[in-house]
Parts: sequence; structure tokens; C-alpha cells
Amino acid sequence: MTEYLIILAVVAVAAILIVGLFGQQIKNVFSENTSALAGTSMGNSAVAATASSSTANDSQDNMGTFENNASQSSK
Repeated sequence: MTEYLIILAVVAVAAILIVGLFGQQIKNVFSENTSALAGTSMGNSAVAATASSSTANDSQDNMGTFENNASQSSK
């Protein structure tokens, strides 16, 4: 029983350290993904990737434009 408690304590300390070290980066990634799905903004890497591969006549479609088009077509 004591060994399991020691293992549990080591895993808990490791989890706390990992969240402390990488927590802000993980939060930023989830925030960017949530914003992109909502159609409000895109992260810097996604903007650079789409800007380099798109032309002047291309339009950016995301969930925001999908919702707008869906509400306009249902009227």
C-alpha cells in the first residue's frame, strides 16, 4: 500500500510540474482553436499559411461565414 501511495505522489507532483511549465502554451493553443472554430480570429501561424497560399480573389471561409450564410439562406 505504501508503494502505491509513493507512486501516486510522484505522478501528482509530475502532473503539477508539467501543467506549471506548459500550461500557458496549452491554454493559448486551445484559445486559438476555439476562436478559429467560432470564426472570430485565426492564429498567427494559420494566417501566415493561408496568406502565402491564397490569391487576391480567394475568400476566407470559417464557422462565422458558415453561420452567416446559413441564416441568410433560411430567410
